[in-house]
Amino acid sequence: MSEENLNQDKNLNGEENLEMDEDLIVFETEDGTEVTFVIEDYFFYNGDEYAILTEYDTEKDEVLDEGSIVCRIESVEGENGEEDEEFVPIEDDDLAEKLIEIANAQLAEDEEEE
Repeated sequence: MSEENLNQDKNLNGEENLEMDEDLIVFETEDGTEVTFVIEDYFFYNGDEYAILTEYDTEKDEVLDEGSIVCRIESVEGENGEEDEEFVPIEDDDLAEKLIEIANAQLAEDEEEE
């Protein structure tokens, strides 16, 4: 899936059956299929902001255990002239693996602090 060209369709925050702190984002693939992801974490690496996304089944209200993808977050001007976020999948597998390792290390640190 990380090789598919994903276009951000809409951002949904706080779905009725989700905890308010979970963020969902819906992408549309090249063939028009909508795929929902939960944003697991945001982090910075070499001055760029990234997010770890995991596929989410809205019908079953659960995160799917099919792996995660990493996206770079780019600021773009939205339709109303406001700043918006665009999630750009990382196509370099080596970089994606490194970013997942960094994110996992950061998550482990955050859990230790709690």
